Amino acid sequence: MPSIVHFEIPTDDIERARKFYTELFAWEIEKYEGPGEYWMIKTGGEKPVEGGMMQRQHPDQPITNYVDVSSVDEYSKKIKELDGKILVPKTPVPAVGFFALCQDTENNIFGLWEADPTASLFANEAEVFVAVLASVIAADANYSVDEMRTVWYEVEELPLFEGHDFKKLESKVFKMFNRKPSEPTSFSIDEISTIIMSAKNMLSPENRNNVFRSAVRLAHAEKNIEGYKLEIDEREQAIIDRLRKELEISDETVQDAIKSLSPEY
Repeated sequence: MPSIVHFEIPTDDIERARKFYTELFAWEIEKYEGPGEYWMIKTGGEKPVEGGMMQRQHPDQPITNYVDVSSVDEYSKKIKELDGKILVPKTPVPAVGFFALCQDTENNIFGLWEADPTASLFANEAEVFVAVLASVIAADANYSVDEMRTVWYEVEELPLFEGHDFKKLESKVFKMFNRKPSEPTSFSIDEISTIIMSAKNMLSPENRNNVFRSAVRLAHAEKNIEGYKLEIDEREQAIIDRLRKELEISDETVQDAIKSLSPEY
């Protein structure tokens, strides 16, 4: 039977709210490592229910309870049949699950939650591969995809892209994040985190290595290499380091990726 598995508390002042609930109930409230400004709440006790805390999105935003269901799609359909409303349709939380925000017949807001470690913004490996490269390019707003297409074209020959139109994939990925490939752009840290979490969940070990090698080439475009030291700026270095850690890239693959750079890079 579906039951409440999560709750969210909107706040106007995160630190003030954390202090209040920590001192009142001795809850543990820690920053979520994934995308977004979100804090996880551990209530403890004999029957713990985990929660979350975030900045209030609008003045009337209430505390929201989430009900665990087998399928957000199926229950969304039932809600509509029972004269309820879907306020926010099924939305992925990469590598964790899907949620939807709903309204009952009495105008109360509640959430649906479907746990699914395969949840992703992307439909396949090819999409998430392109998204990772896009996030590396967009680390430096001075570069546009058009200016660096020579690196992109190198990955088109990978078996991963067989049967895919690379340019359509590229356009689809940038459209997801409201960007245009032909214009200099920048991705936020939250967007990059979402992409990397999806990559960790969706890419095979072989394609994790492939995307890391391509990411290193992009990050080093028009930059100098000294030995194995990555001579890139702080933001690009942070993305490469995160890719290496989250995708579990070996030291050998890292060295091979750097060695593979041609002299002009």
